[in-house]
Amino acid sequence: MPPFTSIVTGANQGIGLEIARQLVRRPDSRTVVAARNPERGQAAVADLKSHLPAADIRFHQLDITDADSVQLGSINALINNAGFAFKGNAFGGQEAETTLGVNYWGTKRVCTALEPLLSDGGRIINVCSAAGKLSIVRDAALRKRFEECASLQELDELADGFVAAVSLGNHRQHGWPDTMYGVSKLCEATLTRILARRLAPRCICVEAMCPGWCSTNMSSYKGPRSAAEGADTAAWLATEAPLTPGEAHFWRDRAQEGF
Repeated sequence: MPPFTSIVTGANQGIGLEIARQLVRRPDSRTVVAARNPERGQAAVADLKSHLPAADIRFHQLDITDADSVQLGSINALINNAGFAFKGNAFGGQEAETTLGVNYWGTKRVCTALEPLLSDGGRIINVCSAAGKLSIVRDAALRKRFEECASLQELDELADGFVAAVSLGNHRQHGWPDTMYGVSKLCEATLTRILARRLAPRCICVEAMCPGWCSTNMSSYKGPRSAAEGADTAAWLATEAPLTPGEAHFWRDRAQEGF
């Protein structure tokens, strides 16, 4: 029987590295550590192999903002963990474009590129955030657009609209919240729902999860949860959780929550 092959993006540190660590413990696993920086990625693989020398662990250089770097072989599970957030009070059009460029457009690019390589019955797990739930949008009309969003084109228009509104300084007038990270993760969660419907005929399950506020570089190591705790639900969803194709859910600590 061929190995259960998983790819984890942003796996050179933090939650991504811990997701990979939990996946490689499977006796039938092949885990691909994907990261932009080859040195850090290879170091992550070396760290994992130091604990499990016989495990099948590989590195793939991948920048989720670069379409040419996302080519891989057949896979059973894709865990989209790579993410970005500005620290401090940065807020503007360029910053919004960068944030959505990684968290939404980058994730979409990886899913689109790897979709043909996913085996039927495979899984896509998107590491989202409670900061990107629908409740962050107070404007009823805008919230309804997200709730009823049924295509990637519609979702792109929403994402482009946010970046344009922030650039023009009138995002509040259009009903947008003051959070670039939150909107980027809302777009990623909406992407999850769209892909779940589209890939249901191939029995591919697509789910979103929140790792919680973890002690990682993104939180400046101020989060109360460990990276391993944050990784648990993602690894479980990718391998063991009982899932139904076409029915996307938002998960935290192995329990379902509303989007």
